[in-house]
Amino acid sequence: MLSEEVSKAAKEAEWQKTLRRLGFGEIDVTNVNPSDILYLAERWQFLQVVESGGNKPALETPELITAKSGWTIINYGDAMATSPGKFLFGGGYFRIFGDDDDDEGGGIVNPKKGTIFKQAFDSAAEMIQLAKEFGWDGVQIVDGHPNMQRAAWVEACRIGVRLDGYKADIEAEKTRRRIVSATIDEMHAALKGAPKTSGRR
Repeated sequence: MLSEEVSKAAKEAEWQKTLRRLGFGEIDVTNVNPSDILYLAERWQFLQVVESGGNKPALETPELITAKSGWTIINYGDAMATSPGKFLFGGGYFRIFGDDDDDEGGGIVNPKKGTIFKQAFDSAAEMIQLAKEFGWDGVQIVDGHPNMQRAAWVEACRIGVRLDGYKADIEAEKTRRRIVSATIDEMHAALKGAPKTSGRR
């Protein structure tokens, strides 16, 4: 059995490794301040949902779906979950520090997918789209980062999926209106650019 001192040193080493991957240099974890916690919390995005009707059976083996954002969505049949996984350790869009066991070194993480915040929004929206595609009666949010819960709610409103477990605030409503407005503008632009058809058949 490890002594308390050895165990503490091992935990400290793990913290330092994780913090380096998140873009922090060597820091004394005993002096972590609220802004450090907020930084981590903003990037630790995840979403867990279940089918609210109870009519979908669980899959024998969960299915791994690669989202358009590059994230992995785990489909359990009657539930889904996602998080940035390996992309979390890049510090957002750019990999600030290489890691000893990372051959890639610095550079862009998950290229052409936007920031970690955009990836989170897109992943949550895609989960709602998948729920509709899979014929779910509705979606119940089990847990998730507030940003991803908001994104799921916005997409559920946009495509007509029943969503429980989230109470929209003013910020969520502003986001929904902005996205709906942009969607309508895109539809009008597409219609204007569509080839004209004559009345003859």
